[in-house]
Formats: sequence, C-alpha cells, structure tokens
Amino acid sequence: MSVSNAIAETPTDTPAGMVEALLGGQLRQDLGLKTQDLRIGLTVARNLLNRGQHGEAMRLYAVLVLCEPTEVDFQVGLANCASAMGEHHMALQAASAVIALAPSDPRGYLLSGRSCLHIGSIAEAEQDLGDALGLAEQSGHDVVRGEAAMLLERISAARASL
Repeated sequence: MSVSNAIAETPTDTPAGMVEALLGGQLRQDLGLKTQDLRIGLTVARNLLNRGQHGEAMRLYAVLVLCEPTEVDFQVGLANCASAMGEHHMALQAASAVIALAPSDPRGYLLSGRSCLHIGSIAEAEQDLGDALGLAEQSGHDVVRGEAAMLLERISAARASL
C-alpha cells in the first residue's frame, strides 16, 4: 500500500480526526510498520546527513516524523537536519515538538536555543540554552552540556564586545 493510499483510506473526515489519526500512528499502522522498523530509517537518515546528502536526509526524516510524530528521536533528527540545511524555523518547530514530548530531555532545549540563535531571537536562545545546560548537567548528557555551554559563552562574549 502506498503512502497516499494509506492516507486516503484513513477513516477520518474532519481535520481533527486526521490529526488524531496521524498522532496515533495511523499512517505507520496502515503501512504495516512498527516503530522498530522505522529505526532503520533513522540510521539511514543520519548516514545521509553525515555524508552531506541533506535533501535526501530531510525527505527521510520527514517520512519518519509523518509515520511516528511522537517519536522524540525522529523529531531530533528532523531538527538537526533542518538546522544543517539552514531551515532554522523548521528546526525550531521540530525542537518545540521534542520539548513538548520530552520536557526533561535537554536535546529539545539545545535545538530550540540553537535555532533561536540563528533566527536572531537572542533572549529566547539564552533561556533555552540555559535550560539545556541545566538538564544536561542533571542527566549527564555531556554532548548537549558542551554545546550549550559553548553557545552561551559565545552569546556572553558578543554582549561583552558591544
């Protein structure tokens, strides 16, 4: 069954029903996929992104998110890919989804802070990066802690030079 057929056959006739079906994994179910099946796509998308094939990676991340919109790792991947492509508003949307789905996960705040920084929302970036740093320290997420601290230092240095 193709994706378009799965969507067309979804028994929803209102926008709210369609959103509910999407969030409930209806597309994934209609295609006969399990979250574990989609994780293979996550690895492929990461490899594409690492090889600089941003467009292909973006398409794959978008499919993963459409199939399983509540899977945090898919949203994180989409945000990272969008950021790498300079699509910072899209990255911010995916980061917001991560924060809503997993409010104690420091990655969402880091991604949001990084996106806010790129679009010029410095105060919001500083707040999100501070949240990312605090949560990363609590959870021992050293990669997030390191990047959040570095970005906060850059903001501080830029303010000091004004």
